Amino acid sequence: MCAHRGTYTSQAGIKRNNRKSEIALREMEFLGSLAAATGFSFEMEKADRLWKILLFHQFHDILPGSSIERVYEDASAAHGTLQQEALQMADEAAGYLLKQDGGVSFFNSLSFQRTALVTLPEEYENGAVTMEGCQVPIQKGADGKIRALLFLPSCGAVSLYPLETWCMGEREVKACGEMPGALIWQDAAGYHMENEHIAALVDLQGQVTSFILKSTNREIAAEPMNQLRLYKDQPRAFDAWDIDSNYRSETPKMGNVREIAILRQGLEAVLQIKGVIGKSEYIQHICLQAGQKRLEFQTQVEWRELHQLLKTSFPVAVHSANARHEMQFGYVERPTHRSRAYDRDRFEVCNHRYTALCDESHGAALLNDCKYGISVNGNDMELTLLRASASPQMQADNGTQQFAYALYAWEGSFVDSDAVQQGYEFNIKPYLARGGMPAFEAVQIDKKNIILETMKMAEDGSGDIILRLYEAAGAAIQTTVRINLPAEKIWECDMLEHKKEGGWESELGESLHKLSFRAFEIKTLRLYR
Repeated sequence: MCAHRGTYTSQAGIKRNNRKSEIALREMEFLGSLAAATGFSFEMEKADRLWKILLFHQFHDILPGSSIERVYEDASAAHGTLQQEALQMADEAAGYLLKQDGGVSFFNSLSFQRTALVTLPEEYENGAVTMEGCQVPIQKGADGKIRALLFLPSCGAVSLYPLETWCMGEREVKACGEMPGALIWQDAAGYHMENEHIAALVDLQGQVTSFILKSTNREIAAEPMNQLRLYKDQPRAFDAWDIDSNYRSETPKMGNVREIAILRQGLEAVLQIKGVIGKSEYIQHICLQAGQKRLEFQTQVEWRELHQLLKTSFPVAVHSANARHEMQFGYVERPTHRSRAYDRDRFEVCNHRYTALCDESHGAALLNDCKYGISVNGNDMELTLLRASASPQMQADNGTQQFAYALYAWEGSFVDSDAVQQGYEFNIKPYLARGGMPAFEAVQIDKKNIILETMKMAEDGSGDIILRLYEAAGAAIQTTVRINLPAEKIWECDMLEHKKEGGWESELGESLHKLSFRAFEIKTLRLYR
């Protein structure tokens, strides 16, 4: 694409709502399918209507950010209603699954196990115990919030109960491993943030000057990372549509930090940075969770610009001729050099949840939660955060903007990394619902590059459940899938959910299923109930 590169970023609100609505519908379908498998009546017509609202708002020129102001007022309201209705449907499904016994449950819709920092109600101040009697680590912060570090099974759930209530029933409580931690301290060099996997150093300008993988003592930072840059952005022709290549010809303005404070440490180390860039003020929380392999940057900007382009820069100690940018069901490679005219036209490209630079020994990925535009120059990943076009809406996006990005690095090849999983985890949080049930895993997959993207009800209203899986790393592989859902048979079907000609079929009682995937192949399975 040689034009309209600005459409990856213009109108940040519609970009954020698009991502959040996609996730809301995904969670709705996951919980609805789990509940329907045990007798819940899932509202297929309502779900279909909500999906069509989302698809309508992905239409040109709505999602590209190149419409008039009134369009985005209407779109924001529509997305808000969609997300609220999807949440209501998810709550109803979760309520059907759970017994109202004074507990709370956290659902993990991702097809791999994860450890997550979750927020608990105030009655958990003195401790939390799973239904299986395992005490989980909790911490109450200065903000009054009670947080717990919780292990969640693949496509499953865990229920928690207040420690005092649990002990009143004279039930056994067992410790589940040592208390993990994330530390933060200051010295002359800056602020050190460390857990069992990462040791990072943040200077007085909020830049990450060191990011070390503790397993090998490898330094990932080639130069200071998380450098906020504000470029002049005045396209010659189409304001909201374009970013012209000459934006890099002028020296950008840099962020100026006014205040740094340590907010908390323990289960999570958090450094708060307040600063200004151009006419805009920002607050950023740099977060390192116990046991986590990524460093997160939770950001809020009071955007007051016109014809400006905000980026964040991450020059990493990884060199590759091509960067890998996530797209639907895989990734696309784009050059990191500008040696050909064709490559010079691709200075701004599209990514979804991650962009990665890697060789066969190590790599680094820049994750995001609602941004789609990025440029990679050599080893420097520059995520595009905000624009401020004047047409067709004057000073578009001025106001409060919220977004997050994160840095993840690994040893080994891309296939062996957790880059894809990290992108999913960063975007999709555990789902909280009132009530309890025994811990369970609905689907287990033994290869990390095979992802269950969708669990949904069949479109024909039969009550069958559809599973859609794909290979995410560009590597042909054989995997074993275990399915723990009530159904009689399982068979391979096409994406229209019809039985695939020549496809396999088996009894679901044979719970282990071996599947062979080509690189980036998508497979759709149907559970006949």
